[in-house]
Amino acid sequence: MSDEDRTHDATDARREQFRKEGRFARSRDASGIVAAAAVIAVIAGTRGALTQAISHLTVHTFGDLDALSRGDATPLRAATMTLGALVVPAAIAACIGGLLVGFAQAGIRLDLDLVAPKPERLDPFAKLMEILSPKHAATELIGSSLRVVLAGYVGYRVLLLELPKVMRLADLPIAASAHELATIAVRVLLAVLFALAVIAGGDYLQHRLSLEKQMKMTRKELMDEMRQQDGDPKLKARQKARARAMAKQRALNNVKDASVIVTNPTHVSVALRYGKKDRAPVVVAKGHDELALQIRRIARKHGIPILESRALARALDAEVPIGKPVPEQHFLAVARILAFVFALRGASARDVRRQRA
Repeated sequence: MSDEDRTHDATDARREQFRKEGRFARSRDASGIVAAAAVIAVIAGTRGALTQAISHLTVHTFGDLDALSRGDATPLRAATMTLGALVVPAAIAACIGGLLVGFAQAGIRLDLDLVAPKPERLDPFAKLMEILSPKHAATELIGSSLRVVLAGYVGYRVLLLELPKVMRLADLPIAASAHELATIAVRVLLAVLFALAVIAGGDYLQHRLSLEKQMKMTRKELMDEMRQQDGDPKLKARQKARARAMAKQRALNNVKDASVIVTNPTHVSVALRYGKKDRAPVVVAKGHDELALQIRRIARKHGIPILESRALARALDAEVPIGKPVPEQHFLAVARILAFVFALRGASARDVRRQRA
């Protein structure tokens, strides 16, 4: 199926399937940019403490060059404290920033299918063919070149503006020099990160548009998905037919327990039962056309009376479900029929007794 046939927008189910496969809009540089910004924020927020640590390190190293040769561990302790002050908070901030960006792009969800071992993921040829494809290589080359050129140019321009301050650092005290150097470094890095953020935004937009195009669906895919969600119409039709057949069989099985069959002479048959445990007559079976004829055949087989009452048969068929008692408005008409049937049975029983006598 060609891409020209993919004209339907992606459904929620298809988007969810893409996300389960790890295919969602993202920028590859976003995590690194935010992590770097978090590091800069930590450096800017702890600039005073960092300046003191750097000054302390400088004094204990350049101020006493023979300290290590004498076995004095003070320079090592100062270096450790300085590295800890520089690295630990920045590393924690970078990890938190990277995680937040990842959650923002992918969402917070636990999907064990992505970490489950799959043989196709172990095939290096598919990934190798993707990497070596001319389109992929051209895209990567253009993207990398754009990042280097733009970030380098922005960093160069900002550093060029800060160059007079850098040249005066040698004339400042150590604490003031470290403070000014940190300020300049933050300005340069922020400018470079801003340039990279613009590129990352363009990369995210391009990835999103490309993904939307991939998620487009053909009419066949859309219909298949609808069938999966709503159920296959053929399967549903078979299930309905099976349910109707079972209901029909249950109705026919209940006919032998009926007291009388009320008919509309050819199209409708309603089987009524009125036993000792029934508070009111109950409709135990009903049917139209062929089913009505089958009900009558079973009734004749079991000696159940069949009486014609067009209005009553139609009313009971339309108003009373199988297994439900007859409503009050039809009590009188049903009572007349049952009285006739019971009287008929009583007369038959008396005739039998006379014949035996």
